[in-house]
Amino acid sequence: MPLVLIADNDGAVSALLAEVLVRAGMSVVHAQDGEEARIRVREPGLAAVVCDLDMPRASGLEVLESMADLPFVPPAIVVSGYLDDSIAARLAKLAWVREVMRKPFDLLAFARRVRELATAPEDVATNSSF
Repeated sequence: MPLVLIADNDGAVSALLAEVLVRAGMSVVHAQDGEEARIRVREPGLAAVVCDLDMPRASGLEVLESMADLPFVPPAIVVSGYLDDSIAARLAKLAWVREVMRKPFDLLAFARRVRELATAPEDVATNSSF
């Protein structure tokens, strides 16, 4: 069962995303802020990361950029209600950011995409596709 980190400080959103992913056959761990997310992305066994951009203590962008030195960088999906051009440009430089979904989004499409990324072979995980 693939393990997915959900990094989102909104408890209701985090719980909803977790429920959708669990129903789609995945295990979930949570990070409630950016600092916790920076720690949790370093835990072994993560198959994918779902990351909001607007979080306290460290932004989602800072979390995603901090993943650059990991031996295996799990593919990431950004979920955000707001995304400007400068942030989009910085995200585009991170090969492990495979998808950007603007809130609100289709939950079933979200679950399918996370599952696809979480079960992809490791050598495919660094090819950006957004």
